[in-house]
Formats: sequence, C-alpha cells, structure tokens
Amino acid sequence: MLDYVLQDLRYGVRTLIKNPGLTLVIVLSLALGIGANTAIFSVTNALLLKPLPYPQPDRLTILWLRSPGLGIPQDWPSPGEYMDIKTRNHVFEETALAQGRTVTLTGIDQPERVEIINGTTSLFHMLGAHAFIGRLFVPQEDLPGQPVTALLSYGFWKSKFGANPSILGTTLTLNGKQAAIVGVLTPSFSLSHEVMPTVGGVDHGDVFMPLPLAPDAVNDRGNENFNVLARMKPGVTPQEAQADVDVIAARIREIDKRDPTFTISVVPLLEQVVGNVRRTVLVLFGAVGLVLLIACANVANLLLARSGGRQKEIAVRAALGASRLRLVRQMLTESVFLSVLGGAAGIWIAAWNLYAVRTINPGNIPRLDTVGIDGAVLAFTFGISVLTGIVFGLVPALRVSRTDLNNALKAGGRSGTEGGGLQVTRDKLRGLLVTVEIALSLMLLVGAGLLVRSFARLQNVPPGFNPDHVISMLVSVNGPKYKEEKAISRF
Repeated sequence: MLDYVLQDLRYGVRTLIKNPGLTLVIVLSLALGIGANTAIFSVTNALLLKPLPYPQPDRLTILWLRSPGLGIPQDWPSPGEYMDIKTRNHVFEETALAQGRTVTLTGIDQPERVEIINGTTSLFHMLGAHAFIGRLFVPQEDLPGQPVTALLSYGFWKSKFGANPSILGTTLTLNGKQAAIVGVLTPSFSLSHEVMPTVGGVDHGDVFMPLPLAPDAVNDRGNENFNVLARMKPGVTPQEAQADVDVIAARIREIDKRDPTFTISVVPLLEQVVGNVRRTVLVLFGAVGLVLLIACANVANLLLARSGGRQKEIAVRAALGASRLRLVRQMLTESVFLSVLGGAAGIWIAAWNLYAVRTINPGNIPRLDTVGIDGAVLAFTFGISVLTGIVFGLVPALRVSRTDLNNALKAGGRSGTEGGGLQVTRDKLRGLLVTVEIALSLMLLVGAGLLVRSFARLQNVPPGFNPDHVISMLVSVNGPKYKEEKAISRF
C-alpha cells in the first residue's frame, strides 16, 4: 500500500511541476486560508484549551464582592470577609488572601519602583510554587511579629541581581523597611494581573512577601483591598461552590448591614483570565473558517477547470487497467500534496502574524506570552491541511474518474467530444462553486465592514474631557515624613 502511495505521490509531483503557474496560485490560496486558521487556532489553544500553569487549574477560583444596587459590579474583599469564607465554607480545600502594591526599592544604584505581592503561605502552595534556590514561606510567617522575609521572581533575580546565588540571606530595602531574601522562585512560576487583578494595579509580581493576619482580622471588614483565591474540593462544581458561598454572603449581608443586592461571586480562574475574549475568539475562528472554505471552493474550481485537459491522460490509465478507485486516489493524492504545501507555507504566514501581534501587543489579549506555534498547533495545521485537500479534491477526482473512455480516446479528451451530459455536469459544478465563493465572500465582507465601523466609532467616542497635552503619573512617597495622609497630600 505504501508503495502505491509513493508512486501516486511521485506521479503527482511530476504533474504539478508541468504547470508551475497553477500550482503556485493554488498553494498561495491555501496558504492564506490555512495560515489564518493556524494563527487563530494558536490563540484559541493558548486562551481556551491550554490549562493555566498551576496544579489542577480547573479547581482554582477567585472570589469577588458584587453590589449591583450600588452600581458596584465587582469589588475586592476584606480580611474579615476572607476569614468568614475560610472558616464557614464547605466546598473549598484551601483558601488564600493576597494583596498587590508598588513600593520603592532603595539601597541600589538608583531607587526604582518594584511590584510586590503579599500573600498567605497557602497562596504559594495552592499555585504550585517551588523554590529555584532557597525556600518558600513557612506557615509561621503568616503570624504577626515574625521577621520580614521576601521571595524573588526568577526574572527579577536574573535582571536585577545577575542570577547571583549568594543573594540568599541579604536584605532588600522596600519603602525604607528591610526584608531578608529567603528564596528565588522557579522560572515557570508567575502571577500576573490577568490571573489576579489587584487594587494596586500590579502587572506581575517581582517580589513576594508574607501577609501576616492579626488575631482579630475577622473584624477588619472595611479594608476591601485584597484578593481571595480558593481551590475547590475534588468533585465540587463551580455551581455548588457558588451556592455554598451564597449562604456566607447572606450572613455577611445581614450582620454587616450590607446593601440588599450584596453577593459574593465564585469565578473559575480560567474564566477570570479569558473574560469576554472567549466569544470574540470563537467568532474569529468561525470567520477564518469561512476564509478557508472560500479558498477550497476557489481551488476546486481551478482543479475542475484543469481536469478538462486531463481527460485523455485519465482515459489511457483507465484503458491500461487502472480502477476508478485508483484514479480517485491519484487525484486526491495530488490535492492533499498541494494542501500540505499550502499548510507549510501557512505556518510561516501564521508565525509572522503572531510575531506582529506580540510586537504590537494591543493589551487586550490575555496570556499573549503563551501564544505560539507548538505541537498542538502543528498537529492542527497538518490535520486541517489533509482535510482541506480531501474537501477541494474530492469533486474534481470523482468528476475525472467518470471520464468516457471512448470519447476521450477518440478525440483526445476535448470538451467538444466529451458528451453533453459530462459537460453540463462540469458547468453546473463550476457554477455552484462560484456561487458559494461569492456568497461566503459577501458574508465576510459585510462582517468585516461592520467590525471596522464599530472600531472606528469606539475610537471616536468622546471621553468627556479634553485629553490634549494632559499626562498622568503614579507617585509613591514613604518614610517618616509621610506617615500621615495630610503630609502625603501636601507633597
């Protein structure tokens, strides 16, 4: 069987080389369609199919306060509300409290801003953190009065300290306070704003520190500036977790005299990361699928027109004993080979497009750093290339395999002597393919026009003020002179 396939492949390559112009047009058409699908699939794979880089990510959740009646669609919990959730839930295996902030690092060549994430020790266990050198935090460091310690992210350790392993035991001066470095996290660990949006707007953690909670933390209910993450118990669904937390929220609503619409939402962590992008990605995936269908219809039309000139060749092969199945297989081998060539070129187009997107970085694509061409994307491209080759090659293959031997051998396979029925069939098929191309192209054109118009309108929405010559900046002050809010305001 393999020998037959190789023979068909060699014969198909020789046939395609005889007509390089048509071959190039077909390969380029397929490359554009398959390349667009590969690029969008790589985004879909990174956003929707790849799990988050944490242990058992499908059980991870983030909790938000909501008060629609007060116009608060999402708010951060307080330590008191965290303690209520931690001690009264029946659905979470472990919970963690965290807070992001920006501080000033001094004691180096020049002071600079550093992004800090303070978290309970359960946060790092929950997210599967490991120390590259040194150690992680221990439970005792969750208690107040302990020496202040710090963990460095791998990137911060490498860029700021030159990956010096002797950094362990030295101190960082953060907002004028000393913190002893006890470890460096592995390169694979990260905690970005996409996973945990903080009040302080921390993009990613450079330094991680403990978050000691006072014994009366349950009474700290006004300081709603923290993130609460939780891991559901095995077998618990997000709906069951939400029902359990609803009971806790009702108790908080009654005791703390909260707004009647106050609730606590349990959001799966992947949903938190992806957000509203899921629908957009799926719509784009459908749109580029239509582009590939247009390319298939176009290529099938070209092959159908080309098949008219191969009537004598097919008739001779049939007269020499080639079965109809063998003829169809030969034609499909040629079409699949063309499609695989288009897929190879499409991978290059997709890689270039993804590089352009990462370079531009529009800022609204989550997990952009994980978008790329990996094994799953290559497997998808190969699969869609083979399927595409079968789709656009099947109709011309079946059409050619029904060649009238007598007419084809007598008149060299010219269309004038093929027989009226075959000519009418070919004309109908070509007409149908053209109609499908025009219909799909019109749908895409209308959709693209609406998207462009919507984007233009969004760009021209007045912000309500004149932004010309206006700049903004974030300034932080620290030290003995700025312990009171009045001193900070005067500064």
